[in-house]
Amino acid sequence: MKKIRILRWMSVFGVLWSAIAMAAPRKHIKTAPRKHTKIAPHKHTKTAPRKHMKIAPRKHMKIAPHKHIQTAPLKYTEDRLPVSLNPIYADNMYSVRITELVFDRLIGWDDELRPAPSLATSWEKAANGSSITLKLRSGVTWHDGKPFTARDVAFTMKAMTSRRTQIRDRYLAKIIRNVKILAPLRIRINFKKRVKNPLRWLQFPIIPKHRFKRLPRRSDYFSQKPYGTGPFRFHIWIGKKIILRRNKRYWRAQQGKLSGVTLLVIPDKQLQMEVLRFGGIDSIVRARPKDLPLFEKQRNIRLYPYSTNDWWYLGLNHKKGSIFRDKRIREAFLYSLDRDSLLTAYMGDGQVISGPFSPNDPLYNFSVPVRTQNLKKARMLFQRAGWKLQGKYLYKKKKKLVVRLLIPRSKSSYRALVLALQSQLRRVGITLRPVWLSDTAWNHLVFTKKRFDMTLHIWNFDSLANITPLFHSKGSCNYIQYRNQRIDQLLTLAQQTTDPLVYKAIFGKIHKLLHEELPYLFLWSLTNYTAMSSRVSRVKIHPFNYFHYAPRWKKEREK
Repeated sequence: MKKIRILRWMSVFGVLWSAIAMAAPRKHIKTAPRKHTKIAPHKHTKTAPRKHMKIAPRKHMKIAPHKHIQTAPLKYTEDRLPVSLNPIYADNMYSVRITELVFDRLIGWDDELRPAPSLATSWEKAANGSSITLKLRSGVTWHDGKPFTARDVAFTMKAMTSRRTQIRDRYLAKIIRNVKILAPLRIRINFKKRVKNPLRWLQFPIIPKHRFKRLPRRSDYFSQKPYGTGPFRFHIWIGKKIILRRNKRYWRAQQGKLSGVTLLVIPDKQLQMEVLRFGGIDSIVRARPKDLPLFEKQRNIRLYPYSTNDWWYLGLNHKKGSIFRDKRIREAFLYSLDRDSLLTAYMGDGQVISGPFSPNDPLYNFSVPVRTQNLKKARMLFQRAGWKLQGKYLYKKKKKLVVRLLIPRSKSSYRALVLALQSQLRRVGITLRPVWLSDTAWNHLVFTKKRFDMTLHIWNFDSLANITPLFHSKGSCNYIQYRNQRIDQLLTLAQQTTDPLVYKAIFGKIHKLLHEELPYLFLWSLTNYTAMSSRVSRVKIHPFNYFHYAPRWKKEREK
């Protein structure tokens, strides 16, 4: 045991030392004043010995630094590496966060989260809602020096609507008929149907046409070495470290002017905490709830709460022959869980949800009540479905109820939560067997092969919470193989309407129906906390795009 502890602390200080050495600023070295040595005269000459001159020690000259080097690079950590640095393939938040720093969106947000100019500076909607004409920002250049034009916007939209690019959510393909380039910095987007509020569909990042010979693919080198127009340019990717440098030609005024951003991947949450405490990194994007009291006591660390548009759930496989095709089983599982106690004990601040939206989302239906734990009702539902308690476990004929829960190792910090899930389900006779897999193996088994019983996962959304790919029978993200004709009809109807009130009413019905159907076991939406070094100031965190305000942040160099 003692040897294990020693090895663990050796690994802590190993990561800490490498993180500190990675970007520690050079300090002035205090050199001792030169000592005067007595030099003996040459024997063959009558030379008087040199007299010792008193030489004052060198003083450091105070040189006023250039403005752009008054701040240092921000070093932040994630649990795992991004899957891609191409934003159209940013399928998880690790990828989304870092691509926010490299790429700009066509339409952005203001401080009140309303659509605001970004690469598009102004727009004009057609009176009948059939099109929108955008004026693009002049003087913007890509990180390789090439000018940004309307051709880049048209190319990005073609990539996001084409089947050949194989992106997971081709939501633009459902509303965009075509794109017309009117001038180098002017473009018109024609819609397939009348769109009353088109700006919310156009808040996506733009990629450069000249870097591709054809439409993008996931395997392109661009996914590892991107070129954007954003505040930071890609520099290098070495192992578990990605370094970005400040884009000195960035079009937006950078008040803080971070000199760069470095992503350092540390899978172990305990190591993340130790490295932050000792100054090896500046930020943990999402601090564990159990670490918050410790961070609050640290004078050199500040906590920043931020809400997100994401939610947690237990995904259930609805394949043929699965026990989860029976609605009574799905409902019995949910009644077996005390989600409130799990949230409080293992997840921190947040809210238990009743359906497929975060309470931060305007589409969330607050009239739908949250189910609470009811073991009596859970046992009754299992019995009606043919599962009877024999001793401590549920059996159907001679078959024992055993469920394999597949979890990626990137969520290993939630082992205590998984053990608590096991314990709660055991009370009604369910055997839950967690299987921890590498992220690659987990993605392959769950999303590609669809060979699983249950999985723990999170869906992350920006301001556009599009759940159609999740629950439509033909949805690109419907990996649970859920089928419901009424849900399909309502999702299709929502895509066809142009009235925002009707749109919200339809999703209110969808929320209620999915609450009754339980294709997932909906868990909670969290209030997240970022742990940040006190040397980083002007910090504001966007709820949908973590680094949206990063160009304003400032980090002072160590003295």
